[in-house]
Amino acid sequence: MIGHSMRTAPATAAQPRRAADWGALGVVCPLCQGALVDAGVSALACTRCGATWPVTCGIPDLRTIGDPYLGLAEDAAAATALASREDALSFAALYAAYYEGNDKVTHDQVVRFTHGVLAAADRATATLETWRELGATIDRAGTVLEVGCGTAPLGVVMAAAGHRVLAIDAGLRWLVLARKRAAERGIDLPVLCANAERLPLRDGGFAATVGESVLENLTDPEAGIAEMRRVTRAGGPVALTTPNRYSLGPDPHLGLLAGGWRSLGALRRHAQRTGQVMPRRRLFSPHELVDALREGGLETIRIALPRFADAQRAGQPPHIDLAIAAYHLARRLPGVRRVVLQVAPTLAVVARSTARST
Repeated sequence: MIGHSMRTAPATAAQPRRAADWGALGVVCPLCQGALVDAGVSALACTRCGATWPVTCGIPDLRTIGDPYLGLAEDAAAATALASREDALSFAALYAAYYEGNDKVTHDQVVRFTHGVLAAADRATATLETWRELGATIDRAGTVLEVGCGTAPLGVVMAAAGHRVLAIDAGLRWLVLARKRAAERGIDLPVLCANAERLPLRDGGFAATVGESVLENLTDPEAGIAEMRRVTRAGGPVALTTPNRYSLGPDPHLGLLAGGWRSLGALRRHAQRTGQVMPRRRLFSPHELVDALREGGLETIRIALPRFADAQRAGQPPHIDLAIAAYHLARRLPGVRRVVLQVAPTLAVVARSTARST
């Protein structure tokens, strides 16, 4: 829907963007919103407060909160290792390379994560269709912010359709993979390492803010929502998906049925028993999600059941595929839809940024 597709040569560690390029995208110091200037080839400096920020693998690191799963140095090392193989490997192979010798996750988790990542582009397309059903329209002249982009399937799909996108995530390693995913489509996707809870961006600089499965992973979801509202121009859509706390389906992180209904102790015991990483998250029910968005300054909140993409259904056991078919039928029946929403696996929501006080 938005023009201005960015299909120039992908920026890599050998061709990094400069401070002026980031400034043109609305990037500022996360501490004081001062302008940033180049401080050599591997750092940016704030002209107002003097803070300096590293640039790793061509990606500015403007985080004020650490990664919940890896230390900053470990994350930078993982990103650097991936970037060293970025030109030689396909996206799928580079993603697999990240888990080579990784003893923090089980084989079953890697298989589940890989299936999700490889199906993610089709899922992103289905998500965009759901958001459009909820009335999300985006100004063709504006830039879209993707928060918590991960490997950026959503940002890549939007950029391929002609949107201008800035993608951010709190993990440097995922941003190297996001850059590779985009490069395989011939897309130059700007990626920035930052926290959703303290976005290094100017007020009202984006036509829309979008994010798939991001709220539940934030240290402070309320702060993240308030920041999304701050950087989205007044009246612009904030469109999100998040797992439903009361889903009856498999837990998105642990694979356990109805994980959100279980106690934290039960989840920890399951993670220990199966050798999985215990997720650090906060799941929302439909009611809790609407309340959190409203408290964050968003209005005209519409919530719905997202559509499953064909790639998500591929390879699923027959009983799961049958359940998805029944779910899609329920999406079209208003009375049933309201009931299913309470226990559906995922929630899709579109809200509007309110006008900021002066």
